[in-house]
Amino acid sequence: MNKSSFSSNRGPAVNKSISAKSVRVITDKGEMLGVLQIEEALRMASDSDELVVDLPKLQRNTGVPAEISSEWKPDSVRATHSNAILMQVEISLEAVSDRITALGTAILHWTAQCRRCLEATSGSTSIDINEIFEKGASEGETFELPLGEKLDLRPMLAEQAMLNLPVAALCSKSCTGPIDTEFLTNSSPSNTGENPEEFKDPRWDVLDQLKFSDE
Repeated sequence: MNKSSFSSNRGPAVNKSISAKSVRVITDKGEMLGVLQIEEALRMASDSDELVVDLPKLQRNTGVPAEISSEWKPDSVRATHSNAILMQVEISLEAVSDRITALGTAILHWTAQCRRCLEATSGSTSIDINEIFEKGASEGETFELPLGEKLDLRPMLAEQAMLNLPVAALCSKSCTGPIDTEFLTNSSPSNTGENPEEFKDPRWDVLDQLKFSDE
């Protein structure tokens, strides 16, 4: 199969090599994680045996897809105003020549802050999984195939979750923003019944004395 047929079009390239990965995964303490720390954070999250695949067994059955259906809680994956809560994963893994292809979907459930009213909201995003694991991975295109006997899909899923968290979520399309009485968004003197002169800076009184003749 042509390698490019499995590559996903996701905009800016992200380094997927496990030996040189840099993914924006944040801990509860607000610390950004690097390569080694990602695996540690994943161990602290809810474990899911279905997402750790027996690599030799998969490679012995070349051309025979292995179906994976699982749920995973990526508790450590979050953006500035949104958090990943749960991923429901349906993936088909297949050994093709010297690589492993991963095709399927993932439903990412998240919580966030509405960008208009600032209230908490939640939602879900469907993600198409279309990835390749191979030795000597191409940066931004494929993932590095591990040397051991286990293929852990969670680092790939953590990256997908991070890339698909909402940047500016809305609780609804009809959201009009904060309630005026709570945030005083229209509290100018003209609509509060107050005398505008009370808000005048006395340092500008000298300007009232200036007279300009009409030209």
